[in-house]
Amino acid sequence: MTLTNLVTDFNRFPPNGEELNVDKVNPAIRLYGRRFYKDQTPLEYLAEFLLIFVSSKQENGEGCFEFKLSFEEGAAPRYWPEDRIALKLFSFFSSSKLETRHPVHRQAYLEALETFKGHIDGNKDEQEETLRLIQSLFGGFVGVAKNRTWVTYTFLPATTALLSREVNWKHAEALKKGGIQDWKTSTPYFADNVRNFMGRGGELLFLQVANLFEDANAPGITALLQLEEYKYLNNRIENLKSNLENGLREMLEESLDSLGVLASLIENILDKYKINPNLKSSRLGWVPTVTFPEAFLFAIEIENICLSNIGGLEKVELLQVLCSMQVLRSLCFQARRIDEIEKLTSGFIGNYAWIVADQNATVESPIRQMSQGSFNDIDEMLYRVLRSPYLFKGVDKDVLKNADDNVFRHFRKLSKEIGLVIPRKGSGQRFTLHQGLLRFLVAALVAPGERIRLTHFYQRVFAHYGIALGGEQLAVALNWCGKQVAGDSYAVSSSTAWVEEALQQGGFLVELSDAVSMVKNPG
Repeated sequence: MTLTNLVTDFNRFPPNGEELNVDKVNPAIRLYGRRFYKDQTPLEYLAEFLLIFVSSKQENGEGCFEFKLSFEEGAAPRYWPEDRIALKLFSFFSSSKLETRHPVHRQAYLEALETFKGHIDGNKDEQEETLRLIQSLFGGFVGVAKNRTWVTYTFLPATTALLSREVNWKHAEALKKGGIQDWKTSTPYFADNVRNFMGRGGELLFLQVANLFEDANAPGITALLQLEEYKYLNNRIENLKSNLENGLREMLEESLDSLGVLASLIENILDKYKINPNLKSSRLGWVPTVTFPEAFLFAIEIENICLSNIGGLEKVELLQVLCSMQVLRSLCFQARRIDEIEKLTSGFIGNYAWIVADQNATVESPIRQMSQGSFNDIDEMLYRVLRSPYLFKGVDKDVLKNADDNVFRHFRKLSKEIGLVIPRKGSGQRFTLHQGLLRFLVAALVAPGERIRLTHFYQRVFAHYGIALGGEQLAVALNWCGKQVAGDSYAVSSSTAWVEEALQQGGFLVELSDAVSMVKNPG
């Protein structure tokens, strides 16, 4: 297949996904789907992903907790998310950005508190104390606040009742036009289709998984499972969809069940503060159908985390990292599908490589220099593919800047946010793995209760992410990067002592003998 055919043959899932004019000219959207967005936070990737999963996919309320879409001929598939406005008013108004608190909302907030206190048994002091405790409880579940107004805060996605669509408050417009006298007359200035924060990245991840399950026996998956490094996943495909749906639902509905009940109670008591009498639908975008290999790996990793015998909040933390890693992996996977470099990576279907180094490696260290070179190669690849003549025809500078922001600059920003790349500022950017990322890799790649040889763990890390820790995988990665390293330097760089020490400190390494070590997932 020629490069030209490869680009123009990208089919879309869903075929009727919402499309704007910019989708046809923005090389980033044409390549990756609608869309990855650099200002979306790691937590909001997960929150948006879970929001679509839990929401109904049909107007009659069906399709909740499913990776399946409902198709109407000629129309973009939709979902019906909650907005949780009343819960956010109750939980976040008093701590939000002062200059965007409209007087009418302040009055609504005070009235809401009085309404809620009327449903609390006890005298006035007991009611006040109970109110403060409940507000403090929900305030503690803030996931993203930053310098935002109250309605744009995002809850930690720890339970279904804390998942909500993005709603913005058009404060400047509300002040300019005036005429707002009460809560009802303020509702036209709430916007639920802006997507400043829930930027569709979590939606894109959801669509990758939904596309995978449209045909889990597709030839591409069959071919993947025939490769030696992925054969161990052969017995996982049959029940993967049901395990995923059940595992995520259990995490969201059972681990913090009492919190969800309390959240629903608050929403019911403060029902008058909803901005829509009925749920309002949101149209879904699209993703290239060829993304099923990375979607399959993503689904396996979600399943491992969901099956772990750990608390719900720990699972949320790990899934947040996983969503970020999936974005980074997706950017590289798809870029390699049209990049003109022909080098392959034996042991990894993605055909790229991230060489990681110890965080404390010295400037002169060969492995640190290899890691810096690896990051530069990825950076250049992500920059280069957007300028492919098959994507870039007729694109003006503003569109290209937007594409760069959401691809190679996004990769830089997000990888630094999760600590995969250091330093955050300055020169010498390089891949590394801190203790938290190693813990994540064990949870995502080793099934709960499973033990595998340390060498096999390194193989899995490479097979899923292209992360080269040493040995054979490092040799493959260096070959892909086009680097030649002297024997002594390579021997030093192949040392994985720092990885083994970190795994041991985390309680993930079992040494059976001087020659054999096992990695275990205690979950």
